[in-house]
Formats: sequence, C-alpha cells, structure tokens
Amino acid sequence: MQTAVELTALPLTPNCAELFARREHVFLGISPFNSYFKRVRIAELTRWAAAEFAYVQFHLPDVPCVFTLQALGLPEDKARKRAHENGLKMRNRIRDALGSAGLSGLESRVIDWTYLAENSIFVELHREAQQLFATHQEFRDRCLETTRNVLRHRLPDGSEPTAHQCELAAQYFLADIPLLVDTAGIVGSESSLYAYHRNIPFIDALFHRELPMQPVARQGYLTLRAPGELDDRPKPQA
Repeated sequence: MQTAVELTALPLTPNCAELFARREHVFLGISPFNSYFKRVRIAELTRWAAAEFAYVQFHLPDVPCVFTLQALGLPEDKARKRAHENGLKMRNRIRDALGSAGLSGLESRVIDWTYLAENSIFVELHREAQQLFATHQEFRDRCLETTRNVLRHRLPDGSEPTAHQCELAAQYFLADIPLLVDTAGIVGSESSLYAYHRNIPFIDALFHRELPMQPVARQGYLTLRAPGELDDRPKPQA
C-alpha cells in the first residue's frame, strides 16, 4: 500500500466542518471526460480518503454524461457508446486506486447510474430537482449558468453554447444534485461529505440554503486541494 498524499480539505460551511470531524463517509466525485481525473490523481484522492475516513465511495455519473456529449454535438447512439467506454475506463482507474490504498470491494464502492436509478431516495430527489428546474426561475437560471460554464470550456474556440445545448446538458447536472443533497440517505451512511476539487456558485448557494432545495443536516461538502492548486472558494462580499 502506497503512502497517502498530502491534501488540503476545505469544508464549505460550519456544519460541513462538523461532519468532517466525524469522518464517517466520503463520496469522491469522479467526472467523466475531465482531464483532472487521471489515473495518478484518482489514486492520490483514494489514498488520502482511505487514511481519513471510515468508508470511501465514488460517484461515477456514467449514463448522465450522455446529455453533455449530445449537447456537444454527438448523436445519441455515439454519445451512449462513448459514455459507456469512458465509464469502464474510470471504473478501472478506481479499481487500481482502491488497490493502491489497500481497499477492496469495487462494486460496492462505485455508485453509478445502475445503482441510482433503482434507489428510491435518489429517484425522489431527482424528480424534485427536475420539477424545480421546470417551475422555479432562480433554480433554473442557476442550473443553466452552471451548465453554460461547463460547455464554454468544451466548445471549440470558447464559443457560446446555445440555449438548447444548455437545456440538454443541464440534465447531467440535475442528476448530480440529489447526491449533493443527501448522499448519506442514498447510500445508507450516518453522514456523508461530497468531495471534489472545485466549488461552484450553485453549490455555495445550495449549502448556504439560498435555494428551494437544501441539503439535509447530515450532508456536507469538501473542496480538496492538492499541493500547489489554487483555492477557488467564493470570496466574501464586502
């Protein structure tokens, strides 16, 4: 087993800090097609998490990323094939990362669409997020802005995504929101911290209870920083 890497964990709120002190469960977000999640980085994140938390699991949004691929111009059949292939690649990286951390049980640790689609808590929260997207203007606008920023980084020459592209790709983000609201309930943990290498305005608003959908008390969020990475937490307003 290799030595854990030094990472800085930044709880988003005081409640997140309290949950981090308990260190019961961490949910590592793995974004398909994001170059950040190279094999070495996933292994580093896993070794750190294994040293810090009682239990480690991974969020692998394999099927929902089809929406993003379609928004970027791929036909649905090709998007599904590419998403499936990338999901397998990421699963293999997670398997190797678990081995480097001395952990086993790949299938029980990877939470993918197969698991989520049959989970009643996820299904209900996902339905709520979709309903708010359809009826609540601020919630909808924040989801679309989040999606717009993702697409801007992936479209050629930094071109501006169309309204249709944003609407389509937003379905990927709407499938993420339940895990930010109650991962603990979805996976059956006493508490949970969703851990990712970035924070975004939507998540900041969600955990500061500025949106109609809010995390349960046992749900927290951690931003993880490797040495030399910048802190992109929202700065307090004067």
